[in-house]
Amino acid sequence: MTQTPKRYVKYFIFFICFPFLFACASKKQQSILEHVQNEYKNMVNLNERYMHNFYGKADPASFERLKRYRYEAYQSIINLRSRYDKTKPIPQAEIQESKKRLDIYRSYLNALGATSATKDNLLGF
Repeated sequence: MTQTPKRYVKYFIFFICFPFLFACASKKQQSILEHVQNEYKNMVNLNERYMHNFYGKADPASFERLKRYRYEAYQSIINLRSRYDKTKPIPQAEIQESKKRLDIYRSYLNALGATSATKDNLLGF
């Protein structure tokens, strides 16, 4: 009787388990990306409702600043999406930058009186 060498068993286990580990890591990255994009979409909706006087009379002087914060948040998400790779983790610095830009955008909306801006938070990543 021939016996299978232990190293072949280790290789077999590695090649069976590796795709599962890879799929889990990839799913987490995709989840982070989706979460950030959803948060941005929520902020844009709040922005539009504010500009159309949903929260009371909008201050036209704030529109330029809102536009800048919206653009900065958008750019940070574009950078995050460009760094997304199924084989490598998203750099933590990119995630933190997106979170920071969305927090600034949300804080300014909250300061302007878009009160439901505080109900959405980024605690999920």
